[in-house]
Amino acid sequence: MKEMAAAGNRGRTSGGFARITGILRLCSGLIAILLVIVSAAGKGDSASWEERLEQARRKYNKNTVNVFAKGHGKYQRGKINVCFYPAEQQPYIIINIRESLQITDEAEMEAVLEVIAESEGYDADEYGTIPFMKAQWIAHNIAHSMANGNENQKKLVETIAGESISSIAGRSKELDLSPYASMPEREILLYQILELALFGNGH
Repeated sequence: MKEMAAAGNRGRTSGGFARITGILRLCSGLIAILLVIVSAAGKGDSASWEERLEQARRKYNKNTVNVFAKGHGKYQRGKINVCFYPAEQQPYIIINIRESLQITDEAEMEAVLEVIAESEGYDADEYGTIPFMKAQWIAHNIAHSMANGNENQKKLVETIAGESISSIAGRSKELDLSPYASMPEREILLYQILELALFGNGH
């Protein structure tokens, strides 16, 4: 982790990072409560979920998910690229999933996150469990969808973020998984609620 922190940054300014992080967190905070209700409805029995997860693992594994630290690897075409990079002027490491919007199925998200969890840079005490990270991923995808949705959805996102919809949509194309240290307690609680809902469904 120290070596990762010493790696070069991704060329983002601290202001830009703070803005997009704040935008997604504000949107995700409102959306997370709704997701708890949806998630509580369930998506099939445990046998069906296990089958889906096994299928997802065959699709997304160490051969198809490229995990690297900034400055110690590079993006690879045709793979899901996961980059650990140091936040600008902040003492923590962010996990960026570049192709996150391509994946909408929960089982496939979990398969990718399993590869991340097995990597050298991951620490559950810093980033949370797989369901906790998956909660962030689901909320992020929905927030991005709303930013590109109908006029009412766009107005809602603009009102929450206090920024133009084009700016929001353009910068929310990739998922940044943040460590606990960068999150306010209220946000952690919201994701933990969603995490419990996901566990309640057996996944």
